Amino acid sequence: LLVGFLAGADAEEKLQSLWCLTNITAFEGGLAERVLPATPYLVALLGSEDMELKDQAAWTLGNLASEGPGIREQLHANGALKPLVELANTDDRALLQTACFALSNMARKPSSYFDEMFELQLPQIVARQMSRLQKDAGCMKELSWVCAYLAAGSSEQQIDVLLATGSVDVILESALAAMGSDGAAAHSAAQTSALLIPAIRTLGNIAAGTDSQTHELVCKPGVVRLLVQCIESTSSRAVEKESLWVLSSITACCKADVDAVVDAGVVPDLVRIIEKQNFDIKKEAAFSLLNIAIVGGRIGDLPSEQLVVEFVEFVRSQDEELVRMGVQFISILFDQLPKDVGVGLLRQVAGGIDALETLIAVTEDDDTRSTVSALIDQYYGEETELQ
Repeated sequence: LLVGFLAGADAEEKLQSLWCLTNITAFEGGLAERVLPATPYLVALLGSEDMELKDQAAWTLGNLASEGPGIREQLHANGALKPLVELANTDDRALLQTACFALSNMARKPSSYFDEMFELQLPQIVARQMSRLQKDAGCMKELSWVCAYLAAGSSEQQIDVLLATGSVDVILESALAAMGSDGAAAHSAAQTSALLIPAIRTLGNIAAGTDSQTHELVCKPGVVRLLVQCIESTSSRAVEKESLWVLSSITACCKADVDAVVDAGVVPDLVRIIEKQNFDIKKEAAFSLLNIAIVGGRIGDLPSEQLVVEFVEFVRSQDEELVRMGVQFISILFDQLPKDVGVGLLRQVAGGIDALETLIAVTEDDDTRSTVSALIDQYYGEETELQ
């Protein structure tokens, strides 16, 4: 019935039908698939002269695209991608946001058509719109989500294309403006988080690229400052976690990038998170601290006496990744600090050696067992020498 109205000539009936289809596709539970027969009509309406019809058709297609790769492939097979990309060239801001919503969902991987979005010049279109609408928070949010998903699925060459368009620079400027020069957000907390999350996700997806791409990102003015501000100032747990993820990628790259992060004053914030946050957030901070010590060779810049207490707690946890990180930090202390200093730090932690001895008995990981066994030998060897 609804599809029949879409095929008719009455514009109002078409619009009301589209509203119904949009609402149906917004529900979970498999209802969206029942709307797929309407796809050819939805795609055709993207070329309509009626702005409302175009907007509502794009919105319905965006909802459909969020349902999974199988439905996205069917949308592509019905010719949805090219007209959606063309729609992103619009001067109408509301329509642009809807088109970007649909395109960001279409850009999710896996997909057989991902390269086609680059062939259709989508990154360049997004960059032009960002330059035009940098001060429009709503448009920037949706445009940034397109960039975030494009960066997530891109090859090395495609990441280079994204960097060359200048869109990352605009995203960075917009995010810094949203945070304010003194770290005080320029918008409400909800608005700031909504803008920052896709911006930081874009930075993170690029930082996960090659070392040269990560370094190029770090060299952009304000990148590290933005991440530090997000960790220090935001009230959003999601923004904080995203920012820590980006920092862990940056600090895994090279010593120069580690130096940029440490020199920006982030270590006290990472230590605060390790000491006071829940384990999922602690883990994100721990990655960066370990990278600072290993990649940057800057164990001397870390307050090891404070941190060893927290990393021993990691050793006692039930999370295998946390356990490995705890063991790794203790190993770094023993390897990079003078022998008596590293052992002395562990000795000051109540039950520190007991935690390692217990781990030997319970771990099923041979590498962990071997590493811990060596640490225990070093501990008692140093203790014997002191006696």
